[in-house]
Parts: sequence; structure tokens; C-alpha cells
Amino acid sequence: MPLPVPKLGLVVCYGFVWAGAGRQSPPDASKDRPCLIVDLEPGEAPTPTGRSVLRVTYLPISHVAPRSGETAIPVPGRVARHLGLTFERSYLYTSYAVEDDWPFALAALHGATDRFDHGFIPPRLFEAVAADFATDLATHPRFIHRR
Repeated sequence: MPLPVPKLGLVVCYGFVWAGAGRQSPPDASKDRPCLIVDLEPGEAPTPTGRSVLRVTYLPISHVAPRSGETAIPVPGRVARHLGLTFERSYLYTSYAVEDDWPFALAALHGATDRFDHGFIPPRLFEAVAADFATDLATHPRFIHRR
């Protein structure tokens, strides 16, 4: 089963670990969930086998509304349908992130064995999410968990 090519704006199924203020120390409730790829960066050095490493930053999508001190953007219904998310209201969190090596902790979509991605969010939504994430990261760097 081929993995998708990691690109900005792609929503994949990933074993997300919540970390940050008000959350337990990682690992806290790691769960395969839809996550947006918001940043891609080459690793600092190749692996011992010579393979280059790609660092991916994931933002989680959840049905749980943000708590006080958390930041999330509601996923518009048409985007949720396009991504194949459930009919429950979804939120794309910008105040929590996990940075990890690609494709570590990537999972097949629920009910599928050969698909790992939900597709892309629209460019305007991605721009809004990326801007909110940059603001949150600048003011609360502890909200990113590095695996």
C-alpha cells in the first residue's frame, strides 16, 4: 500500500499525542485521528542508512470544542464532507502540534487498509490555519510536542 506524498494542506490519519498546558505529559491519549500537515522540513542529518529524514508538523482535528486557552478553527461543513469526516462538528486545533519524522505513526484511514489520507483542505483555509498556528507557536512554544 503506497503512502501519500507529504504536502502542506494534506489531511492524514496520524497517531496524535496531545501535549501542552492542561494536558498530561506525553504520551497523553495518543489516538489515530485526522491531522493536517502544516509544516515540512528536511531533517538535520541523514539516517545511518543514508535515507534523508523529513520532519512533519501535524495539527489535530477533533470533535471536541476548544477549552479555555486553546485555539481551534471550526472546519466548514463542506470541507468536512470533502475530507470524509463524520457529520459531527469538527475543529482544527492550532494550539497543539506534533512534529515527527515522516511517516512515523501514520495510520490507515478507519475502515480502510490501503489509504492514509483524507485529501487536501482548501488553500484559503490552510492559510488561515497556518497563520493562527504561527501566532500560537510564537506565544506558546510548549504546545508543540517533538517526537
